[in-house]
Amino acid sequence: MLLLGLGTVSVAENADAADPFRRFYSETCIPEAKKEGFTQAEAEKGCDCTVKTLRNKYSTQAFSTLLNKFRNGDGAAEQTLANHGTSCFEDIFG
Repeated sequence: MLLLGLGTVSVAENADAADPFRRFYSETCIPEAKKEGFTQAEAEKGCDCTVKTLRNKYSTQAFSTLLNKFRNGDGAAEQTLANHGTSCFEDIFG
């Protein structure tokens, strides 16, 4: 039974690695929101909204490209992601 549990964790980690939206959520959005002073619960709520709006706007491939540009220091990509996040966090928390 323990092996089944470990396999499930591995599959979940692989799914995160394959999904750029989930990677952005866990590696970028949550840490940045917490750095800005939001609690874990607030960060999750704001980042859920942010990722939902990004999923509605971008295909997985298009978002993966945007995320790669952001990670390579592209200012326009950073501004695009920041705009989505700011909009969600302002809508939720005023």
